[in-house]
Amino acid sequence: MTHTMEAAGLQPGIDTLDRIVDAESALVVLRTDQPEVVVEQFRQITRRSGQSAYVWYRDDGLRSLREGDVRVPGCRRVSDTLRYVLQSMHFGIYLMIGVEGPLDRAEQTLLRQLERGRSDQVRRVVLLTDDEALIDSVEGLATMMGGSVAGARPRLRDGRWVV
Repeated sequence: MTHTMEAAGLQPGIDTLDRIVDAESALVVLRTDQPEVVVEQFRQITRRSGQSAYVWYRDDGLRSLREGDVRVPGCRRVSDTLRYVLQSMHFGIYLMIGVEGPLDRAEQTLLRQLERGRSDQVRRVVLLTDDEALIDSVEGLATMMGGSVAGARPRLRDGRWVV
């Protein structure tokens, strides 16, 4: 019974993970004012599933969620982390908290390279934010999720309406 209750508690996180993996772009903006809730759900999911997920904090750099928050060396800045993602050849979800907008030109260039360098392996950079300046700086590069997207109109995609 406990496992069923735990699984039910993780379902929103599992649904979010599925939407991120299925996103059409390598960059996803997940509008949230509670990023730590998302991180904790992903931590539990990755420890159970064995999937690779990481979290980046402005003050702390990149850490592995699956491996008990082990720090990834050389990934303290946003640009260093994006280079790490570009060089990675395996599945990975990279949650980023505390990225301040707007992104500079070098960071936007790295995101474009990530988008162009599609591979068979899913690699997603997920900005957990409600910072409008950051969201505006990645408009057109990112798949938007959560919250309402200001000015966005619904459109039909694969037989469903999406914003």
